[in-house]
Amino acid sequence: MSSNPPDENPEKSVEGSPESVAPAQIDPVAEVVGKTTTHTLKIRVTKQGEVGRNDFLSINHRGEEYLLLCKELWRERGKTLGQCSVVGPMPRTPFNPEMMIYKATPRTISTALGIDVPVDEGTYVGQISGNTVPVRLPVKRLGRLFVVGKTGSGKSYTTAVIMEEFLKRGIPIVVLDRHGEYSSLKIPAESGNDRFKVEPRSYEMSVIEFADLHANPGADLPIEALLGTHPKDLVVSGQGTIINFRGLDLGVQEALSQEILSDLYHAAVNREIPPFYCFVDEAHTLAPNRGKAATTGMMRLFAQEGRKFAANLVVITQKPQLLDTTVRSQVGTWIIHQLTDIRDVDITVSSTEGLSKDWAEDIQRLDTGQAIIAGDAVEVPVFLDVRSRETTHGATGFNPLDFAEKQTLEELEKRRIRLRTDFSGRIKAAVERFQQLTANADGGQMPQQVHALRSELKAAEQKLHDLREENTKLATKIHQLEAKLKKAEKKYQKAMNIAERALAELKGR
Repeated sequence: MSSNPPDENPEKSVEGSPESVAPAQIDPVAEVVGKTTTHTLKIRVTKQGEVGRNDFLSINHRGEEYLLLCKELWRERGKTLGQCSVVGPMPRTPFNPEMMIYKATPRTISTALGIDVPVDEGTYVGQISGNTVPVRLPVKRLGRLFVVGKTGSGKSYTTAVIMEEFLKRGIPIVVLDRHGEYSSLKIPAESGNDRFKVEPRSYEMSVIEFADLHANPGADLPIEALLGTHPKDLVVSGQGTIINFRGLDLGVQEALSQEILSDLYHAAVNREIPPFYCFVDEAHTLAPNRGKAATTGMMRLFAQEGRKFAANLVVITQKPQLLDTTVRSQVGTWIIHQLTDIRDVDITVSSTEGLSKDWAEDIQRLDTGQAIIAGDAVEVPVFLDVRSRETTHGATGFNPLDFAEKQTLEELEKRRIRLRTDFSGRIKAAVERFQQLTANADGGQMPQQVHALRSELKAAEQKLHDLREENTKLATKIHQLEAKLKKAEKKYQKAMNIAERALAELKGR
């Protein structure tokens, strides 16, 4: 990396950047101490408060500028010391002791990390943690995307941010939404965010939602209409198609997902639809690592070959260890939120290009809204503060009607009527197909299996109830017997005492 002087006239922000970016400091903030290598060095902080954990620093060595990441800081004998590692290209020779270290410029950071992407070619997902450098991921390198993290870590929030970015750029998306979280894309956020330069926005006119209208009255079309819809109507430039499974049995969800994924894949192979991204929420249920699911084969096909035909896959899961190994092993970009299960952490690290075991602790320490990006889209792993959403963040079962104003409700109803009219010729056949699919889910066995399992569960619950009652009765009897035993022991001890005294008297005579 060639040496760059401090920016005297930083670039104005475009999308997601602050109004201006502070120039690099002229004064050094640390110096090299102790043993050095070509990839790590120990530092002593010379400007207190200017260096923090995971901060980016820079150092000039033999006429070249190198980017450093401060991995650890500690206090020792009144001094603040730290451990840094080189990010990106490394020098051929070790760094020299007492070399000065500076705050890295935004340009140096973005270039070394591979996030220096033009606005119209990238997805703006946030900023470098603790920094103002925007993170834009190049769309052309986002073939397979994995978004992982435990419940509450911000996984669904980040997924919605990516959806906003794709819709904004006219990229078609199809969302298999298990819990009805992403219909919230229709409703603008209550306020913007100055740090991320985000303003409230609605994508209502860009989204078509299929759902069980009894459980999801804010949807546009009944779920049955999905089966009478050609992929060309699901994958349209500038359109987001949300398939909301909330309220449907898992067997029906699997059967519908299998049909949808199959139709989309074959339409992509035959070049009948434009390039698109298929988002699969709770992907470990459709492609489990253990057991069988009707959708596993198609999920593998999407993961392995979909990119050849511009059918890109976004996998979202809270349990990487439960995800099919074939799907999980595909090279791609990983957006990792906090994971605390050590098995999930180990599998994520081993599956993600660019991560080593040293990152395991960082993954467990991430705060809500923070993530690590690694893999195809970046040169080296990046710590990220995810940007604010333009739309409202919806929880499970989010109903847009609860947030819409009267005028919006009227417009939504008009749009729903228009769409239903467009599909009216197909709905009758689709309803019949849906009923057939429901009846024959999992080769005609699913309803019977579910019924049988429910009967077994009910019988087991009754047996457990009976056993608990019997256990309570036995515990009462044991308590009573223990009380009787204690009384008998007291009587026995009393009798023994009397006998011993009597024996003693006899001996005395």
